[in-house]
Amino acid sequence: MKRINSSLLLATSTLSIFLVSTHFANPPAPTLYIAAGGCLVVVIIGIIQKYKQAVGFSVSEILAGGFLFFAVVNGVFISGSFNQEWILSGFSLFLFYLVIKRTELTIEWLFAGLVFTGMAQAVYGLGQYMHWWQNIAAPSFRISGSFDNPAGFAAALVACFPFALHIVREQKWFLKLLGIVSASVIIAGIVLAQSRAGILALVVISATWLVGLLPAKWRQRCKQRAVVGVFAIVVALLIGSLYVWKKDSADGRLLIWQCSARMIADKPLLGHGAGGGLREYMLYQADYFRHHPGSKYMQLADIVKHPFNEYLLLWVEQGIVGVLLLVVIGWLVIRTYRRNRDRTENRVFMLCLLGVAVFACFSYPLNYPFVRLMLVFSVAMIMRHEPEHFRVPASVVSVLKPVALVVLVGMIALTGKMFYNEYYWNSIARRSLAGETRKVLPEYARLYPWMRGEGLFLYNYAAELNYIGEWKLSNRLMTECSQLYNDNDVQLTLADNCQQQKQYAQAEQHLKLAYEMVPNRFIPLYCLVQLYRLQGRDAEARKLAKQIIDKPVKIPSYDIVEIKKEMKEIITRKQ
Repeated sequence: MKRINSSLLLATSTLSIFLVSTHFANPPAPTLYIAAGGCLVVVIIGIIQKYKQAVGFSVSEILAGGFLFFAVVNGVFISGSFNQEWILSGFSLFLFYLVIKRTELTIEWLFAGLVFTGMAQAVYGLGQYMHWWQNIAAPSFRISGSFDNPAGFAAALVACFPFALHIVREQKWFLKLLGIVSASVIIAGIVLAQSRAGILALVVISATWLVGLLPAKWRQRCKQRAVVGVFAIVVALLIGSLYVWKKDSADGRLLIWQCSARMIADKPLLGHGAGGGLREYMLYQADYFRHHPGSKYMQLADIVKHPFNEYLLLWVEQGIVGVLLLVVIGWLVIRTYRRNRDRTENRVFMLCLLGVAVFACFSYPLNYPFVRLMLVFSVAMIMRHEPEHFRVPASVVSVLKPVALVVLVGMIALTGKMFYNEYYWNSIARRSLAGETRKVLPEYARLYPWMRGEGLFLYNYAAELNYIGEWKLSNRLMTECSQLYNDNDVQLTLADNCQQQKQYAQAEQHLKLAYEMVPNRFIPLYCLVQLYRLQGRDAEARKLAKQIIDKPVKIPSYDIVEIKKEMKEIITRKQ
């Protein structure tokens, strides 16, 4: 049974890291549903196997449940946002955490499988870099593995790296060889992906692992403060070097962190709710440029979906309450680890947590279900030695067990339905691109009740309606979309809907907001010129046309050349 449990967990991890498909409009979604479904299957098997007697709960489990409850209540009832993917993922991982702590696993088998999985992912990415095979997951990147972005590729490899280091020390030669080869290709993959957060995480993991290899006498002679000081200096120098490596990108993140800090200042206690960062951030960025029209960040600005810092995102969305809950849970994990540090496998799990924690300071590893799964799994393995304080009698368990199984089966069915919806959405979106927009609109309408909580679906549906001239309905759906997902593309579509309905004042507001969100873009200003000319406001149109001509170009393109050419014609024609 231990081997079966380990194989099931490994299968879930492998699917969540390797699932690549062009049959989904939102590529990360199927991976999330696969991971959630796998977790729920593990939970069901765990309940059938173990829960025949009284069940005890530890402090960390109570706190984790409290955090999940707070996040749901905060999002649904306080912030007014309902993110079905976030809720499904959160509940699945929480139940997975409860069960995996109490499940017997074949650690050696599981470690070897995770190492092989990480190595295979790294080789897949290296093959893309060497042009041995095509990058079907993200064709715009030279290397991204099975992920839609090099950040996900690097984050997954960072999570697997400690397990590769662990088996390097195995006595069996084939395991030692597997560890050396896998660690080498993982390092190569992260470096070629040019992931600064990944490189920093690798250095921290490797340095910590090497210090752990020193004889106990040497570690005792070295003063802890001195070691920490030297380590901090090395990390600081590395961060400085990585900053210089991609300075513009790093400066852009400084802008994002400034705007995120303003979001925190507005709602410090409870935050903006789950999904609040995606919903509100671009409005704060627009407000920043509205009050700083000559900012040095104007040419660096872009559409932002994440603040590139998981802790900052937590504070933005869940406020100081969520941050404090995480700090307490983190303290419990560290305390339990220190009490059981002699267990070799615990060091591996802590290194995994350390790597993801470092990566999370400068990127978005928790966007990827595999990393979430590894994070929860590592915490559960460390906390399985935690004492239980709150017990549920066997009589209550016997009543709750069948109810829980029915609910879990229902959750799996719901996960399957959501998975199918994503697949079907992609199929009708492709048909629309092939010229069948009017034919597939009834299919969009049938999906709407199920997917109205997904911003990308609402955007796609509203854009299709805009294309065929259903501007009023498109405007309603795009307004709904802006409550979940808001950027300058959303504002441009809203502006066009309003303009087509001769609501010129509202169209002007949307265009100005679109420009303020990303002031280095040309399209909002170009559309604003056309709107002014349509209204007969020629003087304002010429003034704005001159601004477009003088506007610096961030990324040269044929479209920008044509726009500037047309603006010159507008000025010349009037003269």
